[in-house]
Amino acid sequence: MSVQARARRLEKAGHEPGLELVRRRSRRLIQRQAPRRFAPVAIAVVILVGTTVFGVLLEQVILAQSAFKMAGVRDHLSKSEARHQALLLEMTRLESPARLERVARDELGMTQSSAVEYIAAEVPLRRGIMVATSSQPPSQPAPPGWRAALGSSP
Repeated sequence: MSVQARARRLEKAGHEPGLELVRRRSRRLIQRQAPRRFAPVAIAVVILVGTTVFGVLLEQVILAQSAFKMAGVRDHLSKSEARHQALLLEMTRLESPARLERVARDELGMTQSSAVEYIAAEVPLRRGIMVATSSQPPSQPAPPGWRAALGSSP
């Protein structure tokens, strides 16, 4: 039966035109449209890839900035180490005994003594014991007859 004949027959029965139930034996004949869920997935993938690329580029920029800062710090460190070495050399030169002796003789007018003299003084202690003092403190307390040991008279 033709489609037009079928449509006339349904109109006479009181059905609206264009609305009819069609049954097919095979589903192969049914044409379906492509699923519309592809677009959101594609958009999500593009956003994810873009975010990843942006993150990698941002990381590279930060690494490059850090490398420049590190180069500056290394340069400053090498200059500081060179200055430290120069100051150590200057300190060693200034502390040399020959230089100190020359400065003492020429600038301060000091002379070198040929003999070493010690000065002894009587210093009273708490209990009335007298101790002789010199340029170096005694390692032990003074013995009872210390004046006799020094060769001095009472």
